[in-house]
Amino acid sequence: MDRPMGNTGFTPSSATDSGVSTSGATCPHCGKALPTRGLEQFLGKLGISEEMIDNLRSSMQNVDVEDYLNTAREYLRNGSDKAKSYAKENPGKVAAGVAVLAVGAGLLISALNRD
Repeated sequence: MDRPMGNTGFTPSSATDSGVSTSGATCPHCGKALPTRGLEQFLGKLGISEEMIDNLRSSMQNVDVEDYLNTAREYLRNGSDKAKSYAKENPGKVAAGVAVLAVGAGLLISALNRD
């Protein structure tokens, strides 16, 4: 809960006042303690101990997410290059595919509007 602080507004109370425990985790941007009530409480009900959660947290800190994102971006870039080259090599097939999609979408819309 927030407590009034004179005429200047509100100041946040400690996280334990509202029943939310903090296990020392802090926000990297603002430095505030992060509440752990939701997910960790749910996992605790499933029988997952805090030690297991701490082990998972420490192993996730070592993961280079940016590397995985770069790999995904490269796959998308290569896939779009393949699609572009296929469209240039087979314009008739692409035009036929687009026409089939347009007819199918039109039939679907007319069937939905019939109700």
